[in-house]
Amino acid sequence: MLLDAAEVMFAEHGIASVSNRQISEAAGQGNNYAVGYHFGTKTELVRAILHHHSVRLDEIRARITAEVGEEADIRDWLRCLIQPQVEYLGTLRRPSHFARFCVQVASEPTMANLLYEEAFASEAISRILDGFYGALPGLPAGAVEVRDLITRNSIIVTLADLERALNGEEAPDWRALCEAMIDAMVGMWSAPAS
Repeated sequence: MLLDAAEVMFAEHGIASVSNRQISEAAGQGNNYAVGYHFGTKTELVRAILHHHSVRLDEIRARITAEVGEEADIRDWLRCLIQPQVEYLGTLRRPSHFARFCVQVASEPTMANLLYEEAFASEAISRILDGFYGALPGLPAGAVEVRDLITRNSIIVTLADLERALNGEEAPDWRALCEAMIDAMVGMWSAPAS
């Protein structure tokens, strides 16, 4: 209950704006110190929410990554990176808040590194990134660094927008959006560096 309440409140109000006491109250806990008792700090609470979702995301990543053959190209690896996240959002109970929670984590200076720590703890992500970087055409290090940044930010914000739409009355076709995201990323990563 605490994880669910915290995810909703953080997604809707930002991480810095929400106190542990407010989370305890929203979760129906009589003890205002329930968050501290169960998680210690707000940072550990955020980490627990990310880990809760990462377990299920990794199952999808493992399935999709297992389908990649020996001759995998940039598109295959980008599919392994993007599709699990989009597919996962499509399976969440409505209204969901996870993608918007991730935007809040990414924009909170003291918490942003938690997103990447959780991602890099995943064996599937390590395999995906190794395959992806191995499939790239020769690009200067500076171009790779900028395109990494654009990719991360584009995925995080696009998923939050998708989540808002999925929570609406007319949910979009998340599979079609997934293909469009992959197309856009393939185009960016395949472009020559100037």
